[in-house]
Amino acid sequence: MLWTLHQLRAGRPLKAADLAEHFEVGIRTAYRDIDFLRDELHMPLEYVRAQGSWLLTEPTAPLPAVLLSEGELVGLYFAEKVLAQYRGTPYEHDLASAFRKLQALLPEEMVVKPERILGFLELDPGPLPRADPSLFRDVLTALTRRRRLTLRYASASSGKTLDRTVDPYRVLNVAGTWYLVGWDQRRRGVRNFALHRIRTVTLTEEPFEVAADFDFKGYRTESFQIEKGGGPLNVAIRFSPRQARWIRERPWHRSARIQHRLDGGCILRLRVPLTGELTRWVLQYGPDAEVLAPKALRHEVARRAAETLATYRPSARAGKEGGRAAR
Repeated sequence: MLWTLHQLRAGRPLKAADLAEHFEVGIRTAYRDIDFLRDELHMPLEYVRAQGSWLLTEPTAPLPAVLLSEGELVGLYFAEKVLAQYRGTPYEHDLASAFRKLQALLPEEMVVKPERILGFLELDPGPLPRADPSLFRDVLTALTRRRRLTLRYASASSGKTLDRTVDPYRVLNVAGTWYLVGWDQRRRGVRNFALHRIRTVTLTEEPFEVAADFDFKGYRTESFQIEKGGGPLNVAIRFSPRQARWIRERPWHRSARIQHRLDGGCILRLRVPLTGELTRWVLQYGPDAEVLAPKALRHEVARRAAETLATYRPSARAGKEGGRAAR
């Protein structure tokens, strides 16, 4: 619409065929767009049959202002808050710029100062790691161009920084942290790479194809949140009545099933691999969570809980403090 109006304001006769060619749409679509300008937006258009083209009888006629309802305005300003989720990505400045342009399109009588609405809207994504925006952009370029990447990556599990050759499949945000999902040539499998742990990125000219049998949704169900392990197992965790209310409120996993108990508690059943991530998640609930199955997870949670308890015993604390004093 803006392009069409710009051509007409410049005094250039415009044919539907011109519009269709410029935007690579069908001629019928072009006619519908012109009809919309004339009939819905009330632009003063006149068809000159001798030339077979349209002219604007009032060159300065503007497009009508964008009209938003109160609910849409609240949604717009709330979206501005959500931009915090994209800090540290190549989209941060683009989204902020787009928001300013949307705000500028509002008519004067409908402009609402952000402070009025944002005074009662808050978004706290918590302390999140931030990836290098230029690195992030290189990863996205590789995704769009289907080009292989060479990464210098600091592994959280081994503590080592190694070179990895990766075919990028997806960029994924889990709980505010950005990950690259791709085929790791070294490991011969699909792996997750936290973007903030990537030290350098080299975009190669080597093309690649996503494996025909790769199913992203299926891949996501292979983990509880992000960490990968062995094959999925049936997991059952009993929660006390106090924590059961919290557990019932959230879709923890696609395989999650809730079994209600007469005492007000519940049993959460999952089919996920056993990972350190799952162990840490159970431990955060302390005595309000008990692993019923499998035995391997029950033993691991018990072992970690015992180690935590040992840390807080007076003798252990005194020993640590003495060691620090000696150093």
